[in-house]
Amino acid sequence: MTASARTALTLASHIHTAHSDDSEWGLDRLVTVLGRAGFDGALVCDHDRTMDESGWAALQRECDRISEARGFLLVPGIEYQDPDHVVHLPVYGRAPFYGRSPVIGDVLARVRGDGGAAVFAHPGRRDAWRRFDPAWSTGLSGVEVWNRKYDGIRPGAWASEASRRYGIPAMAALDWHGPRQLYPLGVRVPAPAATLSAAARADHVVDAVMAGRMRATAFGADIGHFSTGPLARAADGLEAVRRRVAPLIRRFETGMRAR
Repeated sequence: MTASARTALTLASHIHTAHSDDSEWGLDRLVTVLGRAGFDGALVCDHDRTMDESGWAALQRECDRISEARGFLLVPGIEYQDPDHVVHLPVYGRAPFYGRSPVIGDVLARVRGDGGAAVFAHPGRRDAWRRFDPAWSTGLSGVEVWNRKYDGIRPGAWASEASRRYGIPAMAALDWHGPRQLYPLGVRVPAPAATLSAAARADHVVDAVMAGRMRATAFGADIGHFSTGPLARAADGLEAVRRRVAPLIRRFETGMRAR
């Protein structure tokens, strides 16, 4: 199916690039890898701690340029962190730069009015969920119910329940820093018109996320299928095995790189 005939796009979410201090992935290289994996675009979010106004403007320009050249839609964003690096908040879209380590509540009070889609990231990391304020729900466009880097191969229990309780749309996120996070988790959004500019198509996606016109998927199915029932039980069992063997695999990989 051609890009113009698509009715929906599948996007890789929470993608870090070389604009972050913990990723070496340039956008062109990312487009190649994620495109081969079946994604139509990506929600980029580089860290606020390596960002300023000029860097933010440069990231937006680079996303637009590569989107036009490669036909792979890149939506620019910034991942904010609170002062002690516990709560993280990706903001997708062209909202202004809010500074490094801003007050999360202050960002959420204004982000929608600034045209940004804010997402509560990886609640399980450092028990960030314990700091969640229900008042944030009105400013949030999503909560990462399944973050590949921190939740592994099944959704997080607290985030799944919070999504239902507070009416915050579920997000599935790779939290990409390298190939280890490559996994069939995506966000489906209505496809923008192919005749629009890259910037306008990215803005269309952000508007859809802000309005809840999106669907978090795993293996092409709704992410909710993995939160309860047989698939959830199977995923829990596989995740328990993965957590046991993961340290062994990392040690093996470290040893091979040292040779």
